[in-house]
Amino acid sequence: MTTEEAPITALTAVMSPRDGADEQVDWTAVGQAWGVGFPSDYMAFMAVYGAGGVDESVGIHVPEATTQPPEGPGFGSMAGETAIMRRLWSDDGGPAGVDATPASVIAWGTSSGADMLGWLTTGSDPDTWPVLVWKRHGSPQWQIHDCGMTEFPRRLFTRDFADCPLSDASLWGDPSPHFVHWREERRRYEAGIDPYTGQLLPWHGADFT
Repeated sequence: MTTEEAPITALTAVMSPRDGADEQVDWTAVGQAWGVGFPSDYMAFMAVYGAGGVDESVGIHVPEATTQPPEGPGFGSMAGETAIMRRLWSDDGGPAGVDATPASVIAWGTSSGADMLGWLTTGSDPDTWPVLVWKRHGSPQWQIHDCGMTEFPRRLFTRDFADCPLSDASLWGDPSPHFVHWREERRRYEAGIDPYTGQLLPWHGADFT
């Protein structure tokens, strides 16, 4: 087991990749667009799980080959969420005692509690970037966790933080978190099936005419 394989292997032991899919990211194009390489554990996550959601509580984004936020609020895209996270940093100054600018932030996820998850990209080696959390309901709102993106959810599921790092504690200590790739999530919704429970949605088959 190589160093970069270890975090993803540890995560798959807790969260099944059964409903994941390889995003087949063009990392060269993405790196050129963003001006940085991405952490190896995140690249491994995209190859095993891809972008998607965990029990409708956490969404994990795939990088686009552009840093230009889409029109509108930008929810759900890495470029859009990064713009939002940088604006939050600009508004309140970011984490106390951290000498960095909003440009040092890249967002990779969000939570159902409106938290933002990202990296603090102040180091030259992406594999050393800590996870940065903006916790909407908490104090302090800005948190820095000395772990990688793949290690963060594993520690969330196994309660390996002093406190829950998210506003929504539904995944805190969850022994069987369920990840669903965004394409499969969409397919199930369109079929009237709850993507995470497999049950028919209440409105399935209803006539709204």
